[in-house]
Amino acid sequence: MRYNRGSKRFLQQTQKVMAKFFNKTSLYLPRLSLAAFILCLVSGVVLAFQYRPFGNVFQNVEEITTLIPYGFFFRRLHYASGQVFVLLVLLHVADYFFRSAYIRQPFSEWFRLGLGAALCFFILFTGFVLQGGLEGYFAGNILRSLLELIPVVGSAASEMAVGRGDAFYFLPYLYHCYFLPLILVFLLRRHIRDWFPDWGSITLATAAFSLYALIVPMQKTLPPDADASFVTGPWFFLGIQELLRHFPPFWAGLFPPALFAVLFLGLPGFTGARARTVRYALITGAGVYAALSVKLYFF
Repeated sequence: MRYNRGSKRFLQQTQKVMAKFFNKTSLYLPRLSLAAFILCLVSGVVLAFQYRPFGNVFQNVEEITTLIPYGFFFRRLHYASGQVFVLLVLLHVADYFFRSAYIRQPFSEWFRLGLGAALCFFILFTGFVLQGGLEGYFAGNILRSLLELIPVVGSAASEMAVGRGDAFYFLPYLYHCYFLPLILVFLLRRHIRDWFPDWGSITLATAAFSLYALIVPMQKTLPPDADASFVTGPWFFLGIQELLRHFPPFWAGLFPPALFAVLFLGLPGFTGARARTVRYALITGAGVYAALSVKLYFF
């Protein structure tokens, strides 16, 4: 009983602290995230014309980085702006969550925002695969294996996610460069209209990300034929990767994220004590996932 009361008190205090933080930053997060999104789109268009999703993709990416004029700059700019955009979107969703703003919004708006945030992570995932390295190849195959476990539609879903053989990167390329950005813009159209950044925000973001692209080198990617006993996926996939080391694939890679998504998207439908229980469960789940990610990355 003491443990339950202590945990409840800790979760309540966490919600209060986060709500105060987001009360001060909620006006800036969406504009900054959209400024990063614009830079990500512009740099992505430049890279998409040079990218070949067939053959030796790793060599193609290395050629973009080293041979094409300013290729390294646009790669770094695209990477940094994309990562920051997703992180700021995640903070924006957390802002809605901790301030209980979803109660005052139509359910459709909350659903679009949550679905858009999930889509952001899939866009990052396909970008990770498209690097053409050993890490991306393993990540794509893990995704295929997990999707095959879905009852009834698993086989079709896996075939639609990642190709086979020489076409392994083609579907992720189509999703990353064309379909997913368009779907994301459609889902977040109201936010884009209401929070479109002014020229000051865009100029500040351009200067900051350009400076990053000129100074900070890209993280090295292992060649697809490298001999490595263990590789890690993207940062947001580390928790699942850690769970896969201890539990069967369905219970580690499919059930937890599916349960979290259902509870999160359905949060406006809960009231009273059930709503509080679901909120505590989501906060606890996110904390445990973050701890698992840290454990795999550092230990």
